[in-house]
Amino acid sequence: MIGKIGRKGSRMIGLVSYLLGPGRANEHTDPHVIAADEALEQVGGPAFTGPGQKAALARELEGPRLIYPDVEVDGGHVWHCSLSLHPDEPPLTDETWADIARHVITGMGFDTGSGHAPCRWIAIRHGLSAGGSDHIHLAVNLIREDGTKASEWRSMKRLSALCADIERRHGLRVVDGRAGAGMPGLTRAEIEQTRRSARPEPDRVRLARLVRGCAAAARSEEEFVRRLRGAGVLAAPRYADGGPTAVVGFKVALTPAGERRTIWYGGGSLAQDLTLPRLRQRWSSTPQTRTAALATWEPGHQPTLQRPAPADHDRESQQFAESEWAQAAQIVAAVRDKLAAVALDDTAAWAGVAFEAAGVLAIWSARLETRNPGPLAAAADQLARAAQTRHGQPRAHRHHAVKDLRGVAMVAAHAATGHSPWGSGQLALLRQMTRLMQALHDAQLAHGRAGAAAQLTAVARDQLAALHTRPTSAGDTILHHAAATARAAQQHHNPVPER
Repeated sequence: MIGKIGRKGSRMIGLVSYLLGPGRANEHTDPHVIAADEALEQVGGPAFTGPGQKAALARELEGPRLIYPDVEVDGGHVWHCSLSLHPDEPPLTDETWADIARHVITGMGFDTGSGHAPCRWIAIRHGLSAGGSDHIHLAVNLIREDGTKASEWRSMKRLSALCADIERRHGLRVVDGRAGAGMPGLTRAEIEQTRRSARPEPDRVRLARLVRGCAAAARSEEEFVRRLRGAGVLAAPRYADGGPTAVVGFKVALTPAGERRTIWYGGGSLAQDLTLPRLRQRWSSTPQTRTAALATWEPGHQPTLQRPAPADHDRESQQFAESEWAQAAQIVAAVRDKLAAVALDDTAAWAGVAFEAAGVLAIWSARLETRNPGPLAAAADQLARAAQTRHGQPRAHRHHAVKDLRGVAMVAAHAATGHSPWGSGQLALLRQMTRLMQALHDAQLAHGRAGAAAQLTAVARDQLAALHTRPTSAGDTILHHAAATARAAQQHHNPVPER
């Protein structure tokens, strides 16, 4: 749920007329009051719906202002906020919205629960927004019934916490970036830029998926950097103070097309679990690996040919036989069996499971869906959201039960697809990944995140299921190019790589 506080004002009649009116483009299809403070409800406040009654409703709301005309509120006494669902979420009932409105009013300290005299307020609902979101508006008089002024201290932070609580109570979708419970949300500028350039998705979304996929398959930081650059991602280090002797972070960008400027994103601006310190927890660290990684981060780095290459130096260029898809499916099935021993309320372990599963689908998507994100990308993104933990909760960790998923990511990135672009081994892996998502669904429910659980089920049902039930349509389209490439490159059978 998104809570947005508007600019304060001094004309209650103007706000009420707009909220109960047709809207700027006749988008207000059913404007009506769904809840109000006790004083307004006693005089029939929610019944003020007729065009001639808007002024009367505004006068009732203005009451304390008229009684105490000398009380001044900086910026105006009319406080306004909107509460919106994600466009993909179904509308709520008036009764549910009324309960949400009262919860926010109490949490913001606008009623008697604050120990002060109450404010006058109304909650108005008028249909979906232009973007398709079910929402309501709250209008509050900041001058209380006794002439004192309501506090607005840290109002946006308080409203955000209330929205997070509402998400948990009502099983709603968790907003990206909410108190550490999601990935950073997109800005309006990013959304508009994506629309104007007719790109299939914002750069930030694609980069997060590419970084996650590269991290899932990499066995070292050095390999991670090579994979990023091999995927066409511009990657640059952030050095510690004092010079290029230690890398403490990184930034990435897509290679710009035409005259587009390069837009960089730090790992943490993609997702909390994609910062370099968090990713390094996945890899073993020795003086040798740190030295190798430092050299690889340097712009224009090329491997030194005079020294023997490490055993995993060419992992990202390996090819595996088509039979490895079926073996990878068996590995995922074994992982699911091991996860039966993980307590459903172990949030850190299940977040780690979601990270690994998201990485498998992310690198698979990067290979097969190329520039047009499809079902694999949608599933990877939803799992990535499930991998995020809230502030105050233990961070995700890589449970030993999922360590073999790194090898599955390697198969998704490098196994041949044979002469059939959607073979039985790939279908088997899809089925097992879907079942793994069901296990994550159960864990999300145990965490009290019913909305997130429902979203995992929806993407598995509506996206992945479509692939293994229509192999001659969606599957062929997605895998045609990858199959041709893999068949040309395949020379001999290789075992599934070391996990």
